[in-house]
Amino acid sequence: MKFVLDSGSEIGRRTAWILLGDKRCSQLVMLNSGWRPSDPRVSHGKDVSGASVVLSDGTTPLASLIGRASVAGVPLVVWSDAEESELGPAAIPVLVGANVGTTLVDALLMHPASTPTADDEVKVAWTEPGSPHRGGTPIAFPEPVGMAWTDERSPGRFVAFRDDEWAGATTIVEGEEGQRVVGVADQGAHIEALTLAAVGFVAANGSFNTGIQQPLTALAEILTEARNLELEVAVWRSHP
Repeated sequence: MKFVLDSGSEIGRRTAWILLGDKRCSQLVMLNSGWRPSDPRVSHGKDVSGASVVLSDGTTPLASLIGRASVAGVPLVVWSDAEESELGPAAIPVLVGANVGTTLVDALLMHPASTPTADDEVKVAWTEPGSPHRGGTPIAFPEPVGMAWTDERSPGRFVAFRDDEWAGATTIVEGEEGQRVVGVADQGAHIEALTLAAVGFVAANGSFNTGIQQPLTALAEILTEARNLELEVAVWRSHP
């Protein structure tokens, strides 16, 4: 597979190394002229034709990336969140929110130990950079994040803030089968990069329809790709 990456932060740099660490990556084109990995498969350029997918955590305007990818007929995967109403239509798959809080935390619900039924109570939680809460709802994450105070951002969706390098996501499913907790924790930029790369591989396989969307129609595939990229998942079960 040929990947094109618009890298703008540590997340993009780690994404590059994750892609290069997978044997399916035959070529990596860096759109920006700054940092690039030292690897014979890496080049710098602006041409996205022939790529399997374009990925971005960078500063190139999203409208510009959509235009380039549309001309080449290439899927585009973007780390940051964006609303379709802000961008207009797209003739290619444009996946926005390929990050931990929008995508990975919901993908964890596809884990065999987590999959909820219609009668289960479901909570999902993730971390974001910021000053930790001193109250709220306590949610358990795998170590080294551990127990954290969270705010409920929307029904059943909770956010904890971290002021260090660690980040995590966790799902809590409770019902007749007891409580099932499935979570992940890792260095923050790495887990975000791994999520971006996992969505990139799924998009490259043609799993999404055209249009601007969050990557929520292929969560099981995204979790599989994340685990292929060595995401370690922690599982805990109680007895009913």
